[in-house]
Amino acid sequence: MDLVKIPAPESRYNDYPHHLSGGMCQRIMIAMSLACEPDLVFADEPTTALDVTIQAQMLYLLHELKEKQQMSMIFITHDLGVVAHVADRVAVMYAGTIVETASVVDLFSTPRHPYTRALLQSIPRLDRDNSDLRPIEGMVPSIDCMPGGCRFFSRCPKKNECTPDQLPPLVPLKDNSNHLVRCLLCN
Repeated sequence: MDLVKIPAPESRYNDYPHHLSGGMCQRIMIAMSLACEPDLVFADEPTTALDVTIQAQMLYLLHELKEKQQMSMIFITHDLGVVAHVADRVAVMYAGTIVETASVVDLFSTPRHPYTRALLQSIPRLDRDNSDLRPIEGMVPSIDCMPGGCRFFSRCPKKNECTPDQLPPLVPLKDNSNHLVRCLLCN
């Protein structure tokens, strides 16, 4: 509890979860995950339901712990703002399939997969006018009725240029072997 900066950990040790704030509960979960000194931690939505100030503190704490414990972290989140601050590499998934993976800099500066592009264009940003926000048309396929080929095909703005019946392989780009994309039209 001391490692995750719970104030007065000795007096908090016997507290029940309902005695703790949301941020403290998150810190306790992190402390529990670090108890066995893992080399790898999966952090699944660790900042969900936290206000912006506590979220920033939690992200800083996770970064600090990662460095101090010399461990790797797989950070699972839907919040691309968080991704931009915590990740070295990013894997974008659509309907349970990785569609693009790249360094965080490459992904945000030159997204290649149509879903990644659409995702980034659908997020409000302070540095641009919100009138250019574009929702992603259509619906995510049902988990019990996934298409056999490209899962993004029905929503893809480039769907008239390819065939939907084959799942493209995840391949490196010709100009950047560390940037992989699952799209027949992106290389």
